[in-house]
Amino acid sequence: MTPKEINDLKRKHNDLLARGQELYAEVMRLHNKCLELQAHIKDAEGPNYDPIPLIFGCGFNLDDDL
Repeated sequence: MTPKEINDLKRKHNDLLARGQELYAEVMRLHNKCLELQAHIKDAEGPNYDPIPLIFGCGFNLDDDL
């Protein structure tokens, strides 16, 4: 490979790395927002709160009639 080709690969790597860092930061923001919502829902539902679906990576069970 020529020095330019190697440099182009390094540039592509650095661009992807920067994109990954941005995506990770967004995922962390979304995760924190989910935790805030879970805490709010837990407070509102009290003893009726069911965290089991969340443990398995699912969302909350919703009532389609509401």
